[in-house]
Amino acid sequence: MIVIPEEFVPLGQEGTFLGHVGGLTWHRQADRTDVCVLLEPHHLNPNGTAHGGFLLTVLDITLGATVESYLGVDADRHPVTLQLSASMMAAAKGGELLFGEAAVDRSTRTVTFVTARLHSAGHTVLTASAVFRNPPTARPTGAST
Repeated sequence: MIVIPEEFVPLGQEGTFLGHVGGLTWHRQADRTDVCVLLEPHHLNPNGTAHGGFLLTVLDITLGATVESYLGVDADRHPVTLQLSASMMAAAKGGELLFGEAAVDRSTRTVTFVTARLHSAGHTVLTASAVFRNPPTARPTGAST
């Protein structure tokens, strides 16, 4: 029986698009966040492999969450995907664990550049690079908008 490693906890986004997708877990660290999901039937296309749209969703979460960890932003402030380039390299089959991992390549005051890969069963499924708009800094209490 395949199980998600214990360091991964549910993403916790019930009632949102990600809650609807289901099964996403993550392992938050100081400078990155890894994602893991057990590929279930609702994640698959008619070929029995992970749907491309699902793979891109997992990828975007992996990239954005890594930017959040790297920047140390508050839970209510999120980076925004400005650009995402991905290359699908292999299929991931139902019943496999899919892992996403990313690393920040460079960060400025306003944007962060990050690369990632998804892998399953010992092979790379997808690679990507992206640019995220950093969350705005918190406004002091009483500041006008």
